[in-house]
Amino acid sequence: MSIMTAMAVEYLVFFTIILVAGYLLPAGLFHCIFFRTGIEGVDARRIQQRTPTRASVRHEIRHSLVSVALFAVYATITWQAVKAGATAMYFDWSVYPWWTPFAGFLAAIVLHDTYFYWTHRLVHWAPLFPWVHAGHHKSLAPSPWAILSFQPAETVVQFGIFVILVFLIPMHPLTLVAYLLYDGIVNAAGHCGHEFISKKQRRHWFFKYTTVVTHHDLHHSQFNCNFGQYFTVWDRLFGTFRDRPPEADTSAATQHSPLGTETDRH
Repeated sequence: MSIMTAMAVEYLVFFTIILVAGYLLPAGLFHCIFFRTGIEGVDARRIQQRTPTRASVRHEIRHSLVSVALFAVYATITWQAVKAGATAMYFDWSVYPWWTPFAGFLAAIVLHDTYFYWTHRLVHWAPLFPWVHAGHHKSLAPSPWAILSFQPAETVVQFGIFVILVFLIPMHPLTLVAYLLYDGIVNAAGHCGHEFISKKQRRHWFFKYTTVVTHHDLHHSQFNCNFGQYFTVWDRLFGTFRDRPPEADTSAATQHSPLGTETDRH
């Protein structure tokens, strides 16, 4: 097999893994739960009155598929470094202690949250925003299909964290795939437009410092707050945290309109 053929096969493998684990499974799961099942009480959990339109969802899916294709290119290039032994990735489970996959997974969460906060603030900088991040914010009321809806320039920024993880954190490929799925699930939850953590639960210390759906939904509707991925720690430290006032924590969905109406024009 020639080098080009081998890389083409690798590209297809990465494209499939990213498409399924990083996009279709997490986005499809939350789409089914909040937009298709008709479960009683779902509409009451909607955060905004505006809802995603069919046009906005098509935009999200179209841009996400382009992002998947680009991510697969970057993954194929990074894989060459892995095969050359230039990274921290390992394939033999016995090389490290049994707790290494768990430690690597937790380290990925902490590093990604830090990386995401600062790069997210950077792409909101006025000179960069139109060229890098504005496309993602066309979804004022996002759907789960928006999780990879990036402009081409932003895909480089978003993939950067995985390069850091591969080169710095000892991780088995299966651990990295598990993290990709986890990240997709958290991301899809943040874009689902429905808060499923109750007011009482959000007062608990764990959720106080965790980014819940309301926080990222506010980021999409107001732009200048809640830049964190998993936690609110960096936002609280640097004055960019915002939460809804208690009086606004009742349903915003009393005039909820179904998917496909023109309540979200952009």
